[in-house]
Formats: sequence, C-alpha cells, structure tokens
Amino acid sequence: MSVGRSPRIQVTGRARAGKTTLRHALSLLTAEETRAVDRPGQPNPALDADLVLYVLPGLADPADHRLLATLAPDRTLVVLNKADSIGARWSDAATMAEKLTADLGLPTFPVVAALAGRTRSGTLTDTDLRTLHDHRDRPDPPLTLSHDLFTAPGLAPDPEARRALLDRWDLFGVSCALAALRRHPTLTPQLLLHILHCASGIDPLHRELHRRYEAVAALGD
Repeated sequence: MSVGRSPRIQVTGRARAGKTTLRHALSLLTAEETRAVDRPGQPNPALDADLVLYVLPGLADPADHRLLATLAPDRTLVVLNKADSIGARWSDAATMAEKLTADLGLPTFPVVAALAGRTRSGTLTDTDLRTLHDHRDRPDPPLTLSHDLFTAPGLAPDPEARRALLDRWDLFGVSCALAALRRHPTLTPQLLLHILHCASGIDPLHRELHRRYEAVAALGD
C-alpha cells in the first residue's frame, strides 16, 4: 500500500452470495465489489486489494477452495453469509464456520447480512411490536419454519400485518424477535433492535475488519 492512500477493500464471491448486502451492512461505501468469481467463460477477478472479504452462501465448493488458496491469510476474511439457512440453530452455522476456518486456514464468520442491514437502517415500529406480541405465545417452530406458515390466512385475522413484518425483518429476524419477547415481554423497541443486530453476527466481523484495516493503514504511515 502506498503512503497516503486508504486501504483498499474488495468484496467478492459467487453470484447471489450476498456481496452487495454485506457491503451495505458493513457500511463499506468505498469498497470494491468484484464480479462473481463463478461467472461462466470469464477469468476470476483480480483480488489484489489490501483486504479481501470473500462471501460464501454456504459450504465452499472446490472452485472456492482453489481461489481462496491463492489469497494471503493476513488480508483475507471469509464470510459465511445467510447463516440462518444453515441447519436448525445458530450453533450449526457456527460449527460450519469453525470447520471452514480449519479447512481453509482463513478466519470465517457466520453472518446474516440481510438482517444486519435492516437493523442498521430500520427501526421497529409500534405496528411491528404489536404484531410480534400478538403472536408471541404461538409455538415456534413451526410458526417461523416458513413464510407460508407465518402468513397463513387462517392463523389469525392479521395476515397483512404479518406479511409486512416479514417484508421488514424477514423470517430469521421475526423468529429472533419472538424468542426475545417470550423471555422478556417488556423489551423496548430499541433493546429489541439491538438484540436483532447482535443476532445477525455482524459485530465480530466488523471488529476484525476494523482491526485489520487499522493495521494495514498503520503500515502506510
């Protein structure tokens, strides 16, 4: 890195891995988002930034392994995005991230970037909170096993409110909010939003990225 230049950050990965969503969730407005690494008929993008965030939508495939093997561990972080779709519990995603860390030799972070982005830019409205409380005591799962189950017309006379809640917070966010309210029904919207932000898994990744950014920047001073 040349003196006087801010560290470059690249966000890369397969198509539909959630690169743009992650970039916004981390507020990486100046980061470079590369083209997908699995675009047919095209060479892999040049991953030559000071810091590289490699986004996986699940298990790393052989092509991911080959490309990640070319990247320096001190400038690469792997993001296991869409962690809510891995297994039945967060611990399943955490276990997979640990395995990827061991297999790849690169630190891997389980994240739900979509929820992190929502907590960064959104607020829990009175309507959101009322709908959550209306369904707080229903069994979960199966209530939040699928969008169809949560929005079933026969569940209660508020299908539009439930659909709006899913549009704003998605199924994982709704499930986390319901679980929190079952344990602490008096949670304020601000505290509940903080819980959802923590549940996204974005903070450990953000801290490590910031630490590495500062370390790289210091080398250029």
